[in-house]
Amino acid sequence: MKYKVGNFIKKIMRADISKFYILVVILISLFMIGGYFSYALFTVTKEKNNAISIVTGNLVYDLKVDGTTSNTLTIPAKSAKEFTITLSNPNNRTARFNFYYVGSLNSKVTVGYRDESGVDIPPEATGINLEASGSSNSSNTYKIRATNGSTSSKTITLGVGIGLDYNDLTLPSNGHLFDKYTILLSEIVTKNLSSGSTYNDRTDTFITGADPNNYVWYSGKLWRVVLVNNSAKTAKLVTQWNISAIAHSRSSSAFKSSYVEDWLNDTSVDGFLGNLRDYEDFIVTSTKWDATATTTALGSITRPKGTTTATDAVGLLNIYEYQTSYRGSTYSNGYLNNGLTWWTLTPYNSTNVRYINLNGAASYDSSSENSSGVRPAVVMKSNVAVVDGTGTESDPYRLEGDYDTNLSGT
Repeated sequence: MKYKVGNFIKKIMRADISKFYILVVILISLFMIGGYFSYALFTVTKEKNNAISIVTGNLVYDLKVDGTTSNTLTIPAKSAKEFTITLSNPNNRTARFNFYYVGSLNSKVTVGYRDESGVDIPPEATGINLEASGSSNSSNTYKIRATNGSTSSKTITLGVGIGLDYNDLTLPSNGHLFDKYTILLSEIVTKNLSSGSTYNDRTDTFITGADPNNYVWYSGKLWRVVLVNNSAKTAKLVTQWNISAIAHSRSSSAFKSSYVEDWLNDTSVDGFLGNLRDYEDFIVTSTKWDATATTTALGSITRPKGTTTATDAVGLLNIYEYQTSYRGSTYSNGYLNNGLTWWTLTPYNSTNVRYINLNGAASYDSSSENSSGVRPAVVMKSNVAVVDGTGTESDPYRLEGDYDTNLSGT
């Protein structure tokens, strides 16, 4: 052992001292430099994290609901309400903001933003920059609309994310962005009705009762939603009032080729269809209207089986649809009884058509050559959306593409 150590020492002594010294110095220098940069990197990172924490902690926001500082939206039962939301940056530097609602919505509550002139669209999850307080772009204004179809008041809590202008934001796990406010007519008309105001015959869901909230304003006319088809999600409407009074036909009780069918589906300036706004965007123009004859008395009529049909854009209600609308009540109390006489789609025999008389009862002893009122019926497409209204007579549902466009022409 002593011999080996001695040889090792002798070898070192015979080695080039300058080379060995240089190698040792290099190794020590590298070690010191690495330690220095590791410490420097840790120090900068720590200081940077502290700086971000301090700045973010000092950033604030100003949120107002209808001019009052608040972060909640309260919607009364069975109603729709629109809110004006203002989100402002009160800081002395540009900051980044996003805007959302917190938690899940009740199954009968719908909420979204309104896309209209003069207001902003809520930002994506990553947020948008608002300039420093006092600048022209330091605030945004949003229109939020909510519909509550439940029997109790509901409250929606708003949330705001905030950060530095160069960092993308993220939503919290319970945060939800606002989508554009769109609710389908076929959905809202049944959602906002109280229990017992509908009847499902496994093909259609009928609106029933004395005066349900099923009013629709379309193309300058007031309509009532009579039914929603269960599979196609289309909605059948009839005008609240008689639009005209004409003879049904010269000698036949058939709807096909009658005076009524011709006038209802006339697309000229003199016809009914020709005076509806953009009807191809709203109406199912190939609707099959069931005009099967029946002599059964009101209250006992079963659903017709489509023995006689006509394919048109506009038709009339048949006697089964009229009867079903007042299910559980009497025809005199049904909402389709408007105190006027009007034709139905249903023949009684080859020359007589069933019509509704002044009292709301069904008559069939009038010749088709006599004049009676006409209440046009249409089937609205499944994608027809409601953008305003609560379905009452004074505040009917307003349709996207009709409500937001001025009436013009005939």
